[in-house]
Amino acid sequence: MDATTKMNSIMDWGTTQQALLTILNLVIVALVSALTALGVSYFRTRGQNLATKHDFDELSKQLRANTELVETIKSEVSQRDWAQREWTNLRRIKLEALLDKMHECETYLDRARSEALGGKSERGPDVMNEFVTISTLYFPELKKEADEFYFGCKELIIKILDLAQAIHKAGNDLAARQSAYDDFQIHWPPERLVLARFALRSAARSLLERIMNVDESAASNDER
Repeated sequence: MDATTKMNSIMDWGTTQQALLTILNLVIVALVSALTALGVSYFRTRGQNLATKHDFDELSKQLRANTELVETIKSEVSQRDWAQREWTNLRRIKLEALLDKMHECETYLDRARSEALGGKSERGPDVMNEFVTISTLYFPELKKEADEFYFGCKELIIKILDLAQAIHKAGNDLAARQSAYDDFQIHWPPERLVLARFALRSAARSLLERIMNVDESAASNDER
């Protein structure tokens, strides 16, 4: 093989190598581009997934917090409703007790009057103190009517005690005894106390309707 042929062969081989290197570079560039695009897509998707998971976690926390708040509010409302029902029921019971004490006071006055006609005096009953305690603790709305009844009782007790002393002082003097009795009868039956009783009864009935949230007049009309 002459020198020219060898030179041509070397040149052809060099050209081939150059072409192969160019192709290889193109392949590498293509692979790198593909891998880069794949990596970008992967990390973008990964980032979106992480963001979505973070948002989901935050929403879950907020939902749990809202649920706990709702349950707390429900519990507090339920507790207040229970307390209100208990207070309403207690006041209804105490209102009945107040009227019972009112009648017991009147019973005591009748008994004290009978004792006074015999010249005897009877110690004031605890029932009057019980009447005041119930009205003060549970029914400030009835203060006016309760006070009027209480002071009416006190006024009458004083007159009964005066009668007992006058009868006792008169002894066997029938005229003096009759005079003392006649003076007392001016105040009997006790008009102030009777009016106070009716006023307290009426106010108590109206209060009971408000406590129980009913309208008695409407109920009566419905029954008709």
